[in-house]
Amino acid sequence: MLPINNLEESLKAAHAGSIPSGEILKVLAESELWIPLPNPVGNDERTPLPIMSIDERPYVVAYTSAEQLRQNAGDVAHAVIGARELANTIPEELGLAINPGGEIGLPIHPPGVQILRGGRKTVKAGESIRLGEPEEDPSLLLGLLRQEFREISDVTTARRALVQVGEDPPGLLIGVTTDGNYAGSRDAVVAAVRRAVSTEPVPLAVDTIFLGNPEEQTLARLFSDIEPFYVRM
Repeated sequence: MLPINNLEESLKAAHAGSIPSGEILKVLAESELWIPLPNPVGNDERTPLPIMSIDERPYVVAYTSAEQLRQNAGDVAHAVIGARELANTIPEELGLAINPGGEIGLPIHPPGVQILRGGRKTVKAGESIRLGEPEEDPSLLLGLLRQEFREISDVTTARRALVQVGEDPPGLLIGVTTDGNYAGSRDAVVAAVRRAVSTEPVPLAVDTIFLGNPEEQTLARLFSDIEPFYVRM
């Protein structure tokens, strides 16, 4: 029966026109998705994501619950992953097809997926990354971030840098290292940065990366020459 979780309640409300579609992205960012996988699942290479075409554009198939997966895709092998984590792992040209064929299905177009990943832009092959230090440190913002990170026991260090990808405008990048690779800790860090920026806004886009992430090793090496503004005591 529908709905069985907060995301499905929001989708149902959006279909009824009682909430704006933008609210769905906020709920989706904090939700888990069920991804059907090929059967059998290969062990020796990356498992391909299920892709469908909507208006001749590629979308990753995802469901909002185990029940929606069974109803619309059958009893298939699957993975459960956070929507934000999924958004951060797929190419930026892909959208998300939520509950395709279901009662409360909804396509999330690529710009919506970009919002899910926190506005972060996937770096394409061949794009240059320039990293430096701001001419003037956002001292008030950094002070707030120090306070926030003291409350998150897993944060070990934090650094800041001015970064420019390709020809995009420069932005402020907060590089954080944590003990382990815990989704809860990372969500807490992202939320802390958002709170600090909301309280002390700066005239730059602010993004967060985790320097222990194998996918971020290029930036981690660039950050290695920058002194941390926060070190856990």
